Amino acid sequence: MRPPAPDYTSAFLATLGVLLFMGLLTVAALWGWVGVLLGALGFDKLARPIARRARHVRR
Repeated sequence: MRPPAPDYTSAFLATLGVLLFMGLLTVAALWGWVGVLLGALGFDKLARPIARRARHVRR
């Protein structure tokens, strides 16, 4: 029998946060803070239905 796989969730979330921060700074350098705001709003519009669906499935 194989040993259980390690839980890398915290490491993934930390790395995702760093990559998101770097991506937003890159957008800010290229298109300004308006681009960051529009990108963040767009990401929020994409993420909310996914999170809502995930919460619904967990119940």
